[in-house]
Amino acid sequence: MAGLSKALFASVAIAAASWILPAAAQTRLFSENSEVQIVIEAPLNTLVRASQRSTDPYPAVATVTPPGATAERFDIELSARGFSRRTGGICNFPPLRLQFDGTRGTFMQGQNRLKLVTRCRSGGNYEQLTALEYTAYRLYNEITPLSYRVRPAQVTYRDTDGRRREETQFNFLIEDLDDVARRNDSLTALDVQSNEVRTSQLNARQAAIYSLFQFMIGNLDFDMVSGHAGEECCHNSKLIAATAETRENVLPVPYDFDYSGFVNAPYAIPPEGVNVTSVRNRRYRGMCRHNDQLPDAIAHFQSRRAAIMQVIAGETRLNESSRRSASSYIDEFYEVIGDPQRVERQIMERCRG
Repeated sequence: MAGLSKALFASVAIAAASWILPAAAQTRLFSENSEVQIVIEAPLNTLVRASQRSTDPYPAVATVTPPGATAERFDIELSARGFSRRTGGICNFPPLRLQFDGTRGTFMQGQNRLKLVTRCRSGGNYEQLTALEYTAYRLYNEITPLSYRVRPAQVTYRDTDGRRREETQFNFLIEDLDDVARRNDSLTALDVQSNEVRTSQLNARQAAIYSLFQFMIGNLDFDMVSGHAGEECCHNSKLIAATAETRENVLPVPYDFDYSGFVNAPYAIPPEGVNVTSVRNRRYRGMCRHNDQLPDAIAHFQSRRAAIMQVIAGETRLNESSRRSASSYIDEFYEVIGDPQRVERQIMERCRG
């Protein structure tokens, strides 16, 4: 155990430096975290009613107002997206996809297809869930640039069917995978099917940091190389690499954190086959082949603790109860990785494969 302890508490500065990849300039939309204002005018009543069975696009108008700037109007296509939240009877308002065209010279330049995370149901509790999931993305940004950037938005929905009352929600936009890849050393997003990439072909360092992050936020709803049968890879993850043909040093990028213990949504249940009673109960699901990378990964997480806690403390959309709960949950993670015996018992010995 003494050897493990020495490795776990090795030089933080050296470990931290080894985890950061060079990142190129970001698109304007995702270059900062201030809130944008968006008004979406669309046949929302028709879209929402059809969303459980259809992701067909509808013509819509999005008016985007950046902070301190003039509003810009875009003709877009709007469609429901996702699976569980859309089809499982979980939400009464689906996640959305915005298809832009003709954005050159505007605030939205470089954007084409964007995911919009919406409020699942009405009410302040569900608004807090959106803010917590947004915060989870921000936490991973503090760990690695190989992560999706997100942009907060106050979105006003106007139903051109005239059937739904106008409403304004806190939502957030998610960066496109191609932009994640490009700003990280000009990498490329992979278009692969489930299990086309093996765990042995993943970049071991990034796989370890990915898995430790999922443990930190208590997320069990993911897989780095597999997805549902017949679907593209992977379950709540995407893969990027040096080229479209590369199958070595493949880098996993996670998304969708609403089933995590950190968010603790009322509909979140542990996946089948994982023996925990609640998503708040952490279970490490990283691969054993990546265990030798964990000491450096743990040192890096320790070096980023203050920055991570500052993201939570500074997220003004969280109410005091949510902020305290989120901070306490992350503190519990740091108690685990600060104790070599608990690392061995709760992480190293719980690895898969």
